[in-house]
Amino acid sequence: MTSAYNLDFHPLAESRLMASSDSINGNGSNMNGSLEQLDQPDPDSIKMFVGQIPRSWTETELKELFEPFGAVHQINILRDRTQNPPQSKGCCFVTFYTRKAALEAQNALHNIKTLSGMHHPVQMKPADSEKTSAVEDRKLFIGMIAKKYGENEIRMMFSSFGQTEECRILRGPDGQSRGCAFVTFTTRAQAQNAIKTMHHAQTMEGCSSPLVVKFADTQRDKEQRRLQQQLVQQIQQLNSASTWGNIAGLGTLTPQYLALLQQATTPTNQGSYNNMQRLGGECSLSLL
Repeated sequence: MTSAYNLDFHPLAESRLMASSDSINGNGSNMNGSLEQLDQPDPDSIKMFVGQIPRSWTETELKELFEPFGAVHQINILRDRTQNPPQSKGCCFVTFYTRKAALEAQNALHNIKTLSGMHHPVQMKPADSEKTSAVEDRKLFIGMIAKKYGENEIRMMFSSFGQTEECRILRGPDGQSRGCAFVTFTTRAQAQNAIKTMHHAQTMEGCSSPLVVKFADTQRDKEQRRLQQQLVQQIQQLNSASTWGNIAGLGTLTPQYLALLQQATTPTNQGSYNNMQRLGGECSLSLL
């Protein structure tokens, strides 16, 4: 089956050497020591997705937009093949030769620059294929942020700890900040330093509690919390339906919830279970 979309591949060979010949010494390095041999992108380079670009733009205009941040390896414009001729979808993929160039472009363009004829700023972030579980090791949740703060102000707050790959404020349907955000650093060490220094370090304007800085929940964390919430609901249902003296009521608990409940009532987790018990109502587990 043929896809309705087309990716035009345009390697930008002419942009591979950014330094002029008089700035390169005899061994192929420029004056600051970086190699200008740019046939292939660096191993840690990032393919970026870019949205909110004019549909009339070609690779030439996109190249002019991106090259101030570094040499561009390739640009792929997403096109709709149902149109004749295929029309741009107003978005593209761009790969720089270096990771640094990609991040600098993102910092300068994402949610900041609005291109001619567009109503919304450029959206620029790592492509889905670049998102790996390693991101979870570097991604922070920031809570109790002043709602007047935008992405730029939050980036500035954390700039002393290292370069950020992404900064995203959580917003409501009205577009207003919910007072929290996600910030992803380039290394876990940077994220850890940010937590150590910033967590509970200040109370921001309009906030009732100090700033919260912690690692964002992983998918496993979210699944565990979902199971615990469902377990609390099961306890509430059993407690309200009759009494815990009716062993038949336990049949409504699936094996995974029974295992979780058994784990929660071990001595090491008794405190956590007591919290769930208060939520679910007073009950006795003498029959388990």
